[in-house]
Amino acid sequence: MYNLLFCINSRYTEMLKVCLSSVVIHSGFDSMSVSIIYSSLRDSEIAEIKKLENSRLKINFIRFDDSVLSSSPTTGRYPKEIYYRLFAPVLLNADIDRILYLDVDLICINSLVELYNTDISSVYYAACSHTRKILTKFNAVRLGLDIADECPYINTGVLLMNLTRLRKNFDSRKIFDFIEKKGSSFILPDQDIIMGIYGDRIRLVDTLKYNLSDRILTLNNMTGGRRRLTLMDVAQNTSIIHYCGRSKPWKKSYNGRLGVFFETAVKEYRQWLDAQMD
Repeated sequence: MYNLLFCINSRYTEMLKVCLSSVVIHSGFDSMSVSIIYSSLRDSEIAEIKKLENSRLKINFIRFDDSVLSSSPTTGRYPKEIYYRLFAPVLLNADIDRILYLDVDLICINSLVELYNTDISSVYYAACSHTRKILTKFNAVRLGLDIADECPYINTGVLLMNLTRLRKNFDSRKIFDFIEKKGSSFILPDQDIIMGIYGDRIRLVDTLKYNLSDRILTLNNMTGGRRRLTLMDVAQNTSIIHYCGRSKPWKKSYNGRLGVFFETAVKEYRQWLDAQMD
């Protein structure tokens, strides 16, 4: 059984459906248990999502009282839901030892089995970084960390969690204390918190394979990277495409190259949904 985690509000239900169907179709997971942490979904929205269940896919909803986050920094782009994944160790069933958290503004186009089975026995998280070394050092200084520790600054849209290890060391006071002390300097709150509290126990995995964005694709091809990537390379070798940032393929202002994969994912979702209803 493969365990997946999402944290959403009503704005993201349709994106969740496309994301989740892409995982069902392409991940290679034979059976999945999906946990969705929420605070404000309507009963009708929960019922609509539950319709996606089948013999391979089970969905569990966990309501979170986010009043505890009343003083946490939020913006239109970064609502309270970005903090929910931090509390996964105490919200999820104790028999779940690892779980793969995914943002809903991403799609899966190839297998996630290797990612899910990544060795995380000695760390809290496995994730990708979208940040170069000089900016990682800047973020460490901004957050008052010891730059000698070389803590990575990760993109939390794809986050493999070692729940067993996190539970043993989880202390919500650390999260709230860090928010109180450093919240005024946050840029990307959840990423700042994970770097500040867990940064020395993170394993980095391949960004081009597991968290490819339009910006990362452009930077790789402009700077030489490991090698220039064509869309054919992406189709064959990338597992997750993440439409992070303001430019989204479902918006008219989108001008990235990776939108073609989202268009395919939407078509596949509709076909999958039709098959579900038969």
